[in-house]
This record gives sequence, C-alpha cells and structure tokens, in this order.
Amino acid sequence: MEFFDCNCAYGVPMKPPLAPALTPDAIIAEMDLCGIGRALVRNLAVSDQTPEVGNPLTSHDLAGQDRLTPTWAILPPQTEELGTVEEFLRHMDEAGVRSLWAFPADHRYLLNTTTFGELFDEMVAREIPLFLPRQQTSGGLDAYATADAVLRDFPNLHLIIVGQGPWGEDRLFRPLMARFPNFGVDTSRYELDGGIAEVVKKYGPHRLYFGTNFPHTPMGGPMLTLLHAEITDEEREWVAGGNLRRLLGLQPLS
Repeated sequence: MEFFDCNCAYGVPMKPPLAPALTPDAIIAEMDLCGIGRALVRNLAVSDQTPEVGNPLTSHDLAGQDRLTPTWAILPPQTEELGTVEEFLRHMDEAGVRSLWAFPADHRYLLNTTTFGELFDEMVAREIPLFLPRQQTSGGLDAYATADAVLRDFPNLHLIIVGQGPWGEDRLFRPLMARFPNFGVDTSRYELDGGIAEVVKKYGPHRLYFGTNFPHTPMGGPMLTLLHAEITDEEREWVAGGNLRRLLGLQPLS
C-alpha cells in the first residue's frame, strides 16, 4: 500500500511550527521516517506570499523529485497576475501540474462563480481538483459554505477541503458528500473515533484523501488513525493513496 499525502508543504512559514520543513529534502526525510511513499507538495510561498512567487518556486524546487508532486494556487483571472485562464492552464500543462489550491482569505478574493467561473469550467472539463483549506473564508462564508456555493454552480468539480478540526466535522461535510459526487475531505486531523469507518460505510472509500498537513502537524498521527480504521484493506488503499493517484492520473511508483 502506497501512502500518498495530499496536504504537505515546505519553505519558510510566516508562523513557523515547532519543526518547519525548509526544503523538499526535509519532507523526504520525514516521509522516509513514517513510511509515506509520495506527497502532493507546495512551497509555503504559494499561500504566505503569492502564487506569482510560490507556483514557479514549487515547480523549480521539485524538478526531478519523483516522490514529490507539485501543486499550484489560483488568483482571480481578471487581474491576470497569473495570466489569462488559457495562459495559466498552458503553463500548468508545461509544468506538469494537475491540481490547484485556493486561499481566498489570505489573498483577498471571492472564491465564487463571478470570479472563477471560466476557470472552473475548464477544471471540470479537465478533471483538475481544487483543494480548499478549512481555515479559509470567502466573503464572510467559511470553507464549507464556500464549497457549497461553488458546487451548486459546478456540481462535478472535484473539491476537497483539507485540515478540518480534530473532533470531526461530519455535520458540516456530510451534507456536501450527500449532494455532490466529487466532494471530499482529507484525513489530516480527522480523529473522530470511528469516523473514517462511518464515512466509508455511508459514502464509499472515494470521498476521503490521506493527508498530514505537514509540517504544521506530524505525519505519524494521520497514518496511525487510518491504519487502525475498521475498514477493509481495499478501502484503506483507496484512502491512503488510490483516490489521489486516480485524481491526478498517476500510477504507483513501484
């Protein structure tokens, strides 16, 4: 079983955790320690500074790293800081990037149809997933309400909320799972007793994505939670890495 972490970052954070990962090599060292095969990775400049800086920095730093898959962040296409939608998607293709993140509160924009409708149309057509951190807000809406508004207009968009609280936020995310077939959450702090098993039983194994939120939280805890969840080995393999590999069009490394 290959663990594929969907929520991992390196670089110099504005609010450093106890042990920040300053380089990609620091992530690899932690992955080796914990037994994680691959990770979807971004430089923290993507969120703490701007995607104009963080996106190319991520791709530059991860070039040649087979176990680390780069991911980028978005900005409103109307300002053309990242180019037009057509130019941005072409740059993604050239860089081999197949997933995007949104930080609407940090970067002061509205994550909605008016701002991103053209880009979301293309993301649905190309099956590019969008990751939205739980702590982000948009126009006074929290991440779940923002996801609900976006998915009402783009119900087939692959949208994944990452970094939920440790007590489980089932009352917030289960209605979205029930209505939207491509909505999911990561498992980084989903520590509710029996929570993973209940979600898999009710919605199947394809709505959960293994994530660690490293370096803000250690990698070992989310692995322990998933390894001890009362689900089948086949279901565990989907959550551990199969869902993310399928979403990104990747095969297991070995």
